[in-house]
Amino acid sequence: PCYSELLGRMNRAFATSMEVEVELWAENPVSGENGLATRSFVTMVAVSPHGHRIQVPQVEAGSKAEVEQYNAALRRKEDRLIHCKESEHLDISKVKREIQDAEELAQAKGKRIIPEEDMPLTEMLETVLPSHANAAGTLFGGHLLSLIDICGAVAAYKHSSNICVTASIEDVYFLAPIYVGQHVHLSAHVSRTWSSSMEVNVHALIFCGM
Repeated sequence: PCYSELLGRMNRAFATSMEVEVELWAENPVSGENGLATRSFVTMVAVSPHGHRIQVPQVEAGSKAEVEQYNAALRRKEDRLIHCKESEHLDISKVKREIQDAEELAQAKGKRIIPEEDMPLTEMLETVLPSHANAAGTLFGGHLLSLIDICGAVAAYKHSSNICVTASIEDVYFLAPIYVGQHVHLSAHVSRTWSSSMEVNVHALIFCGM
């Protein structure tokens, strides 16, 4: 058993969005040893009851460490905007060709490749209930992250036949709100493996039925 403490601080505010740095610290109650378990940078957007973005108060950086995080927050936002812009114009056929080229190169080097059609696909369907929603009536981002983590873990287990734990989650973008009563369709597959780790690609889509 251990004690845990969550710390959150505002790094920077933009027009209607904010970057919040969240740290989880754990402490052994017997030995008293403590350490940082994980750190994440969360982008929050202020919205009205009708879902419209609203302006937020600005943050002034004081200490040298605060100034460094203040500047780093801008760089992270620029990277996010670039990634989202690239995703809008993503050429799926080009991506598939790049994957095929990578597989052919790996085969030439003698690595075992599992064909895409034989790759086990894990799928989940979740209904958004009022208990899953935030104050705006949309799916709470933390709950969606939990679903992504579960779906990814099942895909990793199906591939490795071993218990798998999450080491990191990268590049999570909430592109559209999901409202109470709608359904979330999650699909996951292992995209690459190393000696004892795997990368799992998880997609979460709004399910509209047939």
